[in-house]
Amino acid sequence: MAKPEKHLVIPEDITLLTETERLKKDIYRPDIEKLQLFTKMLRTNQLLKKAIIRHK
Repeated sequence: MAKPEKHLVIPEDITLLTETERLKKDIYRPDIEKLQLFTKMLRTNQLLKKAIIRHK
């Protein structure tokens, strides 16, 4: 039995922004939203620091 092919589907309404464009857009976010995104980033960083990658 053949495995189904996986395709990346990007909805047409999503625009891909460059890093600079994204930062310019994020400047106008409310302060509480910026704080929430920052704390989420810190938590993700802590999780990734603990990750152990093993090769088979």
